[in-house]
Amino acid sequence: MNISRTSYRESTAVGFSNAIRVLIFAGCSVLGLALGYFIPLIAKWALTLPWVPFEGPLKLITSFSGVWVTVVTTLLGLLAGLWFAEEVIKDTLHVVVSGETIRLKKDGVVQEFTRETISTVFLDGKQLVILGSNGEEHARETYDWASGRIADALTEHGYSWSPGGDPYKEQFRRWVLDTPELPPAVNALLKAREIALRKKEKGEAKELRREVAKHGVVVRDEETRQYWRAQTIGQ
Repeated sequence: MNISRTSYRESTAVGFSNAIRVLIFAGCSVLGLALGYFIPLIAKWALTLPWVPFEGPLKLITSFSGVWVTVVTTLLGLLAGLWFAEEVIKDTLHVVVSGETIRLKKDGVVQEFTRETISTVFLDGKQLVILGSNGEEHARETYDWASGRIADALTEHGYSWSPGGDPYKEQFRRWVLDTPELPPAVNALLKAREIALRKKEKGEAKELRREVAKHGVVVRDEETRQYWRAQTIGQ
């Protein structure tokens, strides 16, 4: 993990440094090459077991012979390693903080928020949360690194960092089916979201969170349990 700092006016990037990126690609490539090289031998050994899944593909691999088989599987292993390294880097939240904006990049999606629209930033467990000026959530993304790194980057550029977590945490209430304080549309969305959480469908749960937010309701999770609060207007 690396924080590059030069001056207050220049942006601060929190994410994988170039050296770590190289190590990830190198490590995954080596593992991929090794796995690919030994796949023919692994396939032969696996077929000697009383029961093994994917028996058909394993038999197909062992049906071929020659040096070219090892060459092909080794190259496929290398490609798989490179693909896995790219996915690891893409799935890791990258934050760029400047005096004017906070930019988040993850899974190929970029979110950018201007200083005027941000009231405070905090960590909720392993999630980085950016709140807007009306108490709404601009973003909630998983952040796997030490809190001090992101806190330093934000405070260095003059953003409000809440070391105690969510300033509205006392306002959250446990959601139950057909909560009377919520309109039917929000209850329906939260019911669908609970199902998505149980099925570990992260993309669907994230999209449903956005839909709930359109109704002025903020949602946070504890495993598959959902908690809600009304958006606070005018702090």
